[in-house]
Amino acid sequence: MKGNVAAALALSSVVFGSAAMAAENWTTRLPGVTEGLTSGALPPAGLYFVNETLFTPTKLYSPGTTKTSVQLDAFVDVPILEWVPGIQFAGADYAMVLAQPFDSVTTTAGAITNGTNLGSGVGIYDTLFEPVVLSWALPNDFHIAAQLGLWLPIGDKDSRMAVKNSNRYWAIEPGLGVSWLHDGWAVNVLLTYDHNFEKSADAATYDNYRAGDQFIAEYSVTKTLGNWTVGFGGYAMTQVEKDEASPAGGGTMASIANTEAAKYAIGPIVGYNFGPVILQAYYHENISTENYVGGHEIWTRMLIPLH
Repeated sequence: MKGNVAAALALSSVVFGSAAMAAENWTTRLPGVTEGLTSGALPPAGLYFVNETLFTPTKLYSPGTTKTSVQLDAFVDVPILEWVPGIQFAGADYAMVLAQPFDSVTTTAGAITNGTNLGSGVGIYDTLFEPVVLSWALPNDFHIAAQLGLWLPIGDKDSRMAVKNSNRYWAIEPGLGVSWLHDGWAVNVLLTYDHNFEKSADAATYDNYRAGDQFIAEYSVTKTLGNWTVGFGGYAMTQVEKDEASPAGGGTMASIANTEAAKYAIGPIVGYNFGPVILQAYYHENISTENYVGGHEIWTRMLIPLH
């Protein structure tokens, strides 16, 4: 089973981030969440459970790369199910994925805790459903996979909170994963793109709001030695458009300055295969942040085959 469970959530594309935090909260998908997983290949037929956790104490960098006094601490738990029914389509193995993140956010200092805003809260993030994941095995130990995800805006909203627990907008997320798996080595790249749809704004100063589309590239290089897996990975996240909003009472949508978020991070990965369960941990050091929150990221992952 070694290596098979490590592929279990090869293409899960889970949550979140932050741009113009007074009106919008998180980037659609959490950069780095699939790091260290086999992005181009699927495990054998079965049902798999993966649980991701993230703790990150961060500072807000805005406008541009200016580090502010605003502190945001977040804890995220992401339970994920992946079903591989053992069928093929167009020569590819087929799977589907469902993820339901939960998060706890706390803000201290800075303008976003002023007024009636709450500085902390626990809630449900929006749901990710990937009805289509297709993986092809190629010559020379290469694998390639395509996915299509849909973000469902069912998360919690508390209008008193400075930073909401969810975005509550629809989004479509196509992705492409490539893996090279040879003699214990695993080299993985996952590219995802989020197209976000317009919603009613959370802030009273806006009527309608649309977060700009986002592109994320994740990568990892690991080596398995016995039951141990070690390596490194990281990500690059770029918002390719400014956020847009219409003024309260209606009007034309207009771009908002300093909302094009970008972030780059890298760090080590370590994991141990206990048999039916694999545990992993990895760390990210912030390299550069722009119009976003940046800081240390501490991750854990548990992978369990259910059937």
